[in-house]
Amino acid sequence: MITLPHLLSITSTLLLFILVHYLYFKRRAKIAVVLHQLLRVSYLLVIMSGILLLPQMPVTFARLFKLLSGIIVMGFMEIVLMHRVKGDLSKVHWIIFGVVLGLTIVVGLALPLGIALLNF
Repeated sequence: MITLPHLLSITSTLLLFILVHYLYFKRRAKIAVVLHQLLRVSYLLVIMSGILLLPQMPVTFARLFKLLSGIIVMGFMEIVLMHRVKGDLSKVHWIIFGVVLGLTIVVGLALPLGIALLNF
């Protein structure tokens, strides 16, 4: 099943994002740039494994919403990092990123391949 590789790629992408953000914050630009490029490759792994999950279940509005919100999360990861490099990162970027990430996680857990949230 492709669910485990997809979750591993998501987890590694989030950890790389945190690491790259920390390195940019500490002004370690050379290492951060290399890991930022690796982060961009991990975006592709997340997208590819997510696409491989599509045929396992019927296509519904919730699945398409999660696909779109997942792509938006990756876009906001890139926006946050680029604004960190430029030095004009604001709280609005973090708030939007957090809301979209949280929404994506909740929708992903509520889908049939996730944890059944309604049974708790």
